[in-house]
Amino acid sequence: MKRTIKTSTILAALISLAGASESPAPFDRPIKVDVVALPKDELNPDAKPKITCSRYPAFMVKEVDLGEVGAEKLALLAADAPCERADERERVIEDDIAGYLMGVSGGFVFFRAADGWNGGLPFVVYDAATGERLLDDSFEGDNFAAIRSGKGELTLDFRRVYTASCSLYLDGAACAKAIAADTGLPLKQLPDCASAYKAEIKRSPGHAGEIEKLPSVIVYPVEVAYVAGDTLRRPLDGPASCQTPS
Repeated sequence: MKRTIKTSTILAALISLAGASESPAPFDRPIKVDVVALPKDELNPDAKPKITCSRYPAFMVKEVDLGEVGAEKLALLAADAPCERADERERVIEDDIAGYLMGVSGGFVFFRAADGWNGGLPFVVYDAATGERLLDDSFEGDNFAAIRSGKGELTLDFRRVYTASCSLYLDGAACAKAIAADTGLPLKQLPDCASAYKAEIKRSPGHAGEIEKLPSVIVYPVEVAYVAGDTLRRPLDGPASCQTPS
């Protein structure tokens, strides 16, 4: 009996380890995170202003958060830079999408928007070494399904939130062709938008004409690959859904 329990325990542990290796955490773990409290703001007494410095092997990402919507500053510095509010050597990220640090994978730094848009969360990716903006998009949910990174190469799997330039409900086939051309989605994978628009019209019947014209928001599984300056988006198998802008 003791021998059986021991064998089962070892087997369970091995299965657990195997599962962990197949489903790694989407982002790299920082070597160290320094948090420095800043003086309180009398005009915003509930806020807890702070500097957060996330250190990785080759660089540091600094986030200055004053308790407002979106960080007051996001910057890239050397891995051993002091965790201070201002540094003449910092490379400040000035980007309308970048509201907070999301995470790091290899030499790629991800920033997310301070707020969601059309049911998704916009994000932007930067090269940690050069400070170059590489790509941006928007995803549904809390995180990416998978992130794979190497030297100069990045691949992301997630449910993309894509806002079309037309109404799939009102414009039908013409809009479907435009969406398919822009996203690569097969026509057969495009969702039926009728229920989403009808629900919105039911809530605001007096604005039915305006609602019908709203651009469709399509959510679908995608693989985004960045290699040597080029970004390729490839739809994956799986259900797509439709909603109106929010």
